[in-house]
Amino acid sequence: MAVDEALLNSLYKGRLEDLREVATQHDLPRSGNVEQLRAKLIAILVLGGVDFSDQGIQSIQNRELSELLGIFGVKKSGSKKQKMQRLWLHLNEDPKRINVDKLPDMTREELHALCVSLDLPRSGNKTQLMGRVAGIVSSQDGSWGKIKKSLKKGAKKATAPRTADEPAAPPTPTPPTTAPSTTTEEEPGSDDSGDSVPTLVTLDEGAGEALVRLEARKAELISHLREFLLIGREQDEGDVASFIEDLGRLGFGIQHSVVRERVLGDLQDMIKLKHQEDAARSALPGSWREKQALRGLEEARPELLDILDSILERHKGDVAGSRMAFELAAGEMGLDLELAAISGRVHGLFDLQVSLLASEQEMDPVTARRQRALDILYRGTHDATPEAMGHLSKIETQMEAFERVVETIVRRSDGAFGPAEHALMVRFLERRGWDANHPEVRPRMLAAAGILAAEMGYISPDDIPALPTALSLDPEKVSDVVEAMREVLADMGRTPTSVEDVEREGESKEAEASRVRDKLDAADSLLRRLNRGSSQD
Repeated sequence: MAVDEALLNSLYKGRLEDLREVATQHDLPRSGNVEQLRAKLIAILVLGGVDFSDQGIQSIQNRELSELLGIFGVKKSGSKKQKMQRLWLHLNEDPKRINVDKLPDMTREELHALCVSLDLPRSGNKTQLMGRVAGIVSSQDGSWGKIKKSLKKGAKKATAPRTADEPAAPPTPTPPTTAPSTTTEEEPGSDDSGDSVPTLVTLDEGAGEALVRLEARKAELISHLREFLLIGREQDEGDVASFIEDLGRLGFGIQHSVVRERVLGDLQDMIKLKHQEDAARSALPGSWREKQALRGLEEARPELLDILDSILERHKGDVAGSRMAFELAAGEMGLDLELAAISGRVHGLFDLQVSLLASEQEMDPVTARRQRALDILYRGTHDATPEAMGHLSKIETQMEAFERVVETIVRRSDGAFGPAEHALMVRFLERRGWDANHPEVRPRMLAAAGILAAEMGYISPDDIPALPTALSLDPEKVSDVVEAMREVLADMGRTPTSVEDVEREGESKEAEASRVRDKLDAADSLLRRLNRGSSQD
């Protein structure tokens, strides 16, 4: 096939403005991007004698199809039907418009027309037509729409094409000389080794529809990928294979090789995104947009956590569904999830909350009740004295022994846990060397003991001793507060309470506290007499 080599090379290397100028010189349309315009100019100016209509392409012989694809500078291997489809796509479509993501937006009529041009079955509903087109588009991905980079750099052809006056050379096993051979870098999907090594993906039946369903479940797939990267080993082929098999059990069409390849590609993209998110979480804002987005996230954090709690409760263990709903809620709150710093923190909140819930569910009952006892033991200790904290720490380190004491006392008292049992516990622990009667320790210790007794089923939750509203008061601080309040009342024109009234009220409360202590001492005395009586018997 004779071609104008100089013109062809100029079209290979021409930029958009150059190609538009060539089109203007030959009174041809200037529309389209650089690759579309290049393909049209090659078809008209270099290969003007070839019929590139739908019927014309379907009538071209297999070997001639390879030559034509080589002249257009795209991949030329595969079956005859694959070459016909690739040639039609290269001449008539734009890869940005015809891809799996955009197919759902097309009408049934548009999909039907594509099936006609690509020589595909035309019957069925929109989903079936979409699946057929998606299969072709996926298998041809990267092999049309752009010429090889080496051609743009002006790589020389191995031999020049023969002229019309030269006799035809005998057939040889070498590729057609009309297509320039590439000697430098090439794009993915390029083919310079001839037609003997086809590399197109072979589509089995149903692969196209499986791809369409995969795109429809893209958000769910991304959630599963994030879950895998939390605990999975991305470099372990066995672990990745096990994860993909699990996707198959969830209804993803991993029995099709093209679907598996798409999932693996999405996994690599998610790995890169996770690395970006991890780096962004520990770095300072890199732009004003990011700074404002982080500020918005911090303001929305309390509400976001409340929403997350309700989502996890509603989805009942469906982690992927919960993550999708949480990401949607974050977007509806105006959070800029396109920024890695924001998406990383949002998903970090989700992962942390799910991990905490999982830890709670996996915690055994004994550990759980001891943890609840520790929570009440240390509640409100931000102002506690170092001495009190030392005593509380001793209870924590000997929690098992403390629990045995509590169980023994409530069992011997037939499930009662009142003042008498409180006093008995304090005295017993004091004899063991614990300062259980310390004013900051005793109320917390009794409340923690009540938690343990209730969790073990010996007492009712209503019988758990409550923590007082104020565990300890510094007399000097109380005086300062009183004086400050008196000044405020005086400024407001109201008569402040006299110091004498405050003292009288304090004496009254001290007297009440004294009466309570007397009752506790009486209970202790009664217990001692009972114990002595039991010993004498």
